[in-house]
Amino acid sequence: MLFTTDQQTLDDLNLFGKHGSDSVYQIFNRTHTRGGAAILEEMFRYPLSDAEAINRRSGIIQYFASRGTAFPFESSDFDAIEPYMSSTDGRTKLSDQEDSMVRRLSNLVAMDADTQAIHKGIITLTALFKKIKAFLAALEVQEGHPYQSDQDGILLLLEDPSFEDVLARPLKAKWPAAELAAYDQLFRFRHRDTVIRLLRYIYQLDVYLAVSTIALSRGFAFPKALPQDRHLLNLEGVYHPQVKNAVPNSIQINPDSSVVFLTGANMAGKSTFMKSLSIALYLAHMGFPVAASAMEFAVLDGIYTTINLPDDLGMGASHFYAEVLRAKKVATELKTKNLFVVFDELFRGTNVKDACEATIAFTTAFAAKRNSLFVISTHIIEAGDVLKARCNNINFVYLPTLMEGTHPVYTYTLEQGITADRHGMIIINNEGILELLDKGTEKFQPRRSRGEIPTAKYRDGNTADKAESTKPFIADKQTLNDLNLLGKYKPNSIYSLFNKVRTAGGERLLQEMFQFPLTDAEQINRRSLYFKYFQQQDLEFPFKGETFALAESYLGTGTAGNYPAAFAAVAMKKLQGSFLRDEQYEVMYTGLMATIAMLKALRNFLNHMGETSGDHTSSGTGKRSGTYDPSAAEPYEQERRQLHSLVQDTRLQALLSTQQSESMTFVQVAKYDYLLKHTLQKEMEILLESIYRLDVYLAVSQVARANGFSYAEALPAEKNLIHTSALWHPALIKGVANVLSLHQQENMMFLTGANMAGKSTFMKAFGIAVYMAHMGFPVAAKDMQFSVKDGLYSSINVPDDLNMGYSHFYAEVLRVKTVAREVASGKSLVVLFDELFKGTNVKDAYDATLAVTQKFSDYRNCFFVISTHIIEVGEALQKSTDNLQFSYLPTVMEGNVPRYTYTLQQGITSDRQGMLIIENEGILEIIDN
Repeated sequence: MLFTTDQQTLDDLNLFGKHGSDSVYQIFNRTHTRGGAAILEEMFRYPLSDAEAINRRSGIIQYFASRGTAFPFESSDFDAIEPYMSSTDGRTKLSDQEDSMVRRLSNLVAMDADTQAIHKGIITLTALFKKIKAFLAALEVQEGHPYQSDQDGILLLLEDPSFEDVLARPLKAKWPAAELAAYDQLFRFRHRDTVIRLLRYIYQLDVYLAVSTIALSRGFAFPKALPQDRHLLNLEGVYHPQVKNAVPNSIQINPDSSVVFLTGANMAGKSTFMKSLSIALYLAHMGFPVAASAMEFAVLDGIYTTINLPDDLGMGASHFYAEVLRAKKVATELKTKNLFVVFDELFRGTNVKDACEATIAFTTAFAAKRNSLFVISTHIIEAGDVLKARCNNINFVYLPTLMEGTHPVYTYTLEQGITADRHGMIIINNEGILELLDKGTEKFQPRRSRGEIPTAKYRDGNTADKAESTKPFIADKQTLNDLNLLGKYKPNSIYSLFNKVRTAGGERLLQEMFQFPLTDAEQINRRSLYFKYFQQQDLEFPFKGETFALAESYLGTGTAGNYPAAFAAVAMKKLQGSFLRDEQYEVMYTGLMATIAMLKALRNFLNHMGETSGDHTSSGTGKRSGTYDPSAAEPYEQERRQLHSLVQDTRLQALLSTQQSESMTFVQVAKYDYLLKHTLQKEMEILLESIYRLDVYLAVSQVARANGFSYAEALPAEKNLIHTSALWHPALIKGVANVLSLHQQENMMFLTGANMAGKSTFMKAFGIAVYMAHMGFPVAAKDMQFSVKDGLYSSINVPDDLNMGYSHFYAEVLRVKTVAREVASGKSLVVLFDELFKGTNVKDAYDATLAVTQKFSDYRNCFFVISTHIIEVGEALQKSTDNLQFSYLPTVMEGNVPRYTYTLQQGITSDRQGMLIIENEGILEIIDN
């Protein structure tokens, strides 16, 4: 049976890294060859589930670690061998005949680069055969040694009679053409499979030696794999391999303590301990050394962790429902497999009552699966008291916190029992968040009497009419990820929704627009006018993709600075094409013809635009959607006329009069090549940039038309409002539209609703609309007016950060601090907080959410949307603030089945259906059965 895991687990444990971060794989990737790195990755992706195979691989690595064996080859050897062996084209096969006229003429210039590479590959591979044989001869591998089967396999390949001459050949002897050709035939064609198998053995050796080096330098232990029916895990001194000065811990898990119930205050180290444990078990199933002093384990069928679980808008899953689906997946796997399962903060995405009931129910069900091992962490310590009475195979452990005055000190050392430590508000106060907001209020936001509307202020204290129009719109990486804005290949990203461009230059321009939204109302509205115009025109991109790409490549190659030199260069290309089978002239000719076709297509397109809209004289607009708006055409008319003038340049007319079927003479090619690449070089650059813009205008306007998007009206900052009568998420085909209005008197929305009611989706829809509106792009709304802001910050899916030593809660605290610092600096921002402080216990979450929300509410130049399950906070805020609007997304019960309207209503909800959703999914029944 294969060892099973999934992408969520790989991401949780940072096995391969995310967003360029260091990974566990990188710790071990000290391989000298690309093939070795590929095999290392293969081992990481496919751990073993057979004790004998695990111990064999572990024994090999341990053997080389004890010897301190170094890799016996040069990396440069494989730089020559790998490209050589990857070429299987029979036309590149060496010949021992060197007297042909073409070869003699070619050798007058230089040996063909491909031929040189083949020669080098043959010579280096021949030397490799000798080196690997010498390396094996020096090993002390006896009968029954773990590496014996590999050594025997290599020797069997080397003893093939076909390679007898290879091993006997003197390395420094001269290589005649006939011998090179014979060896080329042997290596690449007759015995290619044998050579590839030999290389794989060497790549595996590369991995073994690299891993053994890491084991030796870091003092990692080699685990012992036991048969699956032992059902145990003993770890001594385990720690996280990526944490500096990590504190080791020891733990034993067996059928009598198959569930570890872990508690501890925020930042006490729960997530790090769970990751340490999981990484050690994962590496152990690979046969690799682990960050521990000793380890033995019964082989399992797989590992599943749930630590940093995001929501999944593409599946329509809220954070809580994503947790439910995750639990259901694990439950299904448990039906047929013995697993190691980790849940960090079970059901943190729901209210505390449902989370407590669900934690008890699931932990009880897991405890009945004594053939699997579980680690469950929680802040709901009340669940532990119930579980103590219900189950006799739960090991209750905690990570303590010691208080030194008002500063918590974390030992990171496991102790038996359940902790009651709660220090959430202490951490928030120590970070100075509330003090930071108070100071900002004193400087930028003087307290006002109810209903007073001040003039908008900026960081330098000037009024809005003096604000810089070129300041960048702020949106950090967390916000971009939360809203899934960027990413060509990210599923359902907003960029991919609009990326219907046809040119590489258009794609670069689109990326630039996405990365740099605008903060000047006039610039925003002007860009929107371009898109409106092309949406009304309903035009198609006038160029064929392949033709334009050829033209673009051709115009980018450049030419000589004077005509005689340019003519000579073209002549040389022509000559080389005739005598040396060189394709440079043919490529240039094809590019020239593509450029002519592009210029003709552009001329026809511009003429058509002039007839239908550009001159404003035609009675028929040629539009298939909407009413013609002359003001929308005006921004592009100047550019259209400029392009039209360019293609009407008298120097281009002879070129554009050529017919597609005509063949140009060599002299004509040289003449036109110089004209386009030198004489009209600047004009061609302007033309290409205009085509890129045209590409973006057409692509974006077509997306707007297809999806029913509209264009937001940008207002000056001092207006301080955002309003839309119908807003939905652009990635949802049938998204429910909602009214949203934030303004000076009500600049903060306090949002409640049951699990899956749509809170996160609504907040993302709003954030995306704000971002797209500042780009001047169409938005998923019926209409929208907005005052320009300085930036947008969100806190929706905030992960922990092991590299920085941050727990999930502390990552949330630092995120709030980052936003508080920006708000307190006087910036006018849009801020989205989804479930503030969900990484802590409910009491600290209540206190912190109330305190932080009250402080933020003083900043009326900013807009806030804050969601929570803690409805008691809303009730307290109703009494203490006057600028909040309270909204909720309702749940309608149809029998035992909840139905979600996704339509905002005013007030605070008390809907709670967490356990009902779990019961409807039948997860507990799956585990029980």
